[in-house]
Amino acid sequence: MADVAVTPRHGRGGPTMFPGWEWFSVRVDWVHLARGASLCFSVLVIGGLSAPLASRIPLIGPAWLIITAVVAFVAAGYRIGDAAVPRLHGAAAAVAGYLLVLPLVAMATRSLDPVQLGLTTLTAVLMGGLAGHFAGRNRARRQSGG
Repeated sequence: MADVAVTPRHGRGGPTMFPGWEWFSVRVDWVHLARGASLCFSVLVIGGLSAPLASRIPLIGPAWLIITAVVAFVAAGYRIGDAAVPRLHGAAAAVAGYLLVLPLVAMATRSLDPVQLGLTTLTAVLMGGLAGHFAGRNRARRQSGG
């Protein structure tokens, strides 16, 4: 992985560096991270609300929430913008989207299963990072003209 210069980046919202988090904050595009997390949140909410209807579909029904989560994490991770490290950015956007939906899950189920929480977070990191990696490769290909 190439070294990234640690210099403050100023996006549309002003300085994007947090003390002690320079290693992270200079490697992501904060505007696109928020957009990716918002998209992830929206897909997770719509997928969760449509779960009772989807459960009636024979093959898809039992895996509906898993499919929804994977689609949401990939969609969030693919929005990399100008991120210096697309894998890190994609994983962060997917995890942020999942963290946004957790309060709704906690209110609906009245509990959080630690195993499910950990495995879903791991899935968000892996799928978001993978999507960010491929988005970064596509961006590099477009920028090089090939």
